[in-house]
Amino acid sequence: MADPARSAPPSAAGTLRSGADTARRATRSEMFRRLARLGHVANGILHVLIGLLAFDLARGGGGDADQSGAAGLLADNPAGLVLLWITVAGCASLSVWHLAAAVWGGDETLDRVKDAGKAVVFAAVASTFAAAGVGAGRDSGEATRSFTATLLEHPAGATLLVAIGLVIVGIGGHHIHKGMTRRFVKDLTSPSREDVSRALTVTGVVGYTAKGIVLALVGALFVLAVVQHDPSQSTGMDGALKTLLAQPFGPWLLGAVGLGLVLYGVYEFLRSRYDRMPG
Repeated sequence: MADPARSAPPSAAGTLRSGADTARRATRSEMFRRLARLGHVANGILHVLIGLLAFDLARGGGGDADQSGAAGLLADNPAGLVLLWITVAGCASLSVWHLAAAVWGGDETLDRVKDAGKAVVFAAVASTFAAAGVGAGRDSGEATRSFTATLLEHPAGATLLVAIGLVIVGIGGHHIHKGMTRRFVKDLTSPSREDVSRALTVTGVVGYTAKGIVLALVGALFVLAVVQHDPSQSTGMDGALKTLLAQPFGPWLLGAVGLGLVLYGVYEFLRSRYDRMPG
């Protein structure tokens, strides 16, 4: 006679646990690690392109120096389209990797929150590039202005925007601190070659600092939009870089930050090989 306990169908909770275990094993597999490392390559491509667009702005050019501008640059030629879809795949993979770390990571709540935030950021970048790839791209600065205007129409919107701005400023400050103190080295395995180690250090210090400056400006523009009750002040990364351009010695400042973003991209290329990628 069959054992009723063994013949009974699995419970919904059991099915969910089984599915979660399967997903956890999949995201910790070597194949998925390689896909996640591709995400660092994709992030490198993104920052190199934004840095080059910043250089173009500093030299009097036009266009948007942000994610949508970078995506549009790749979408405009057949060879670039290959890089564009590599970026989509890499950012999507890295988003899932960080999501898995947020769900199944260590016991530190702050680390989980940071991984969840990174998952959202990389998913958004993947979405922006995918939209450009199918001809449905949208201006990132315009999207930021629209988001700001929508929130300002609600009673609690201004408070939320200030909170968002201060959080982004804090993230920018964290990047600057991480670069200047070389804390990013903890994320990496030690290269066997001294020249590679030196390249990681130089590109990491300069790159993290430059990216932190840009993020801090992006956050400050959110706060400025609330103070002046003017959504047009909040224009994302493109607006932050153009704000630099409007300052005394603006082209030089923007050129230096553009170089820093390019070096951050180079750091991400190297990081794809030497990141610890904890399981």
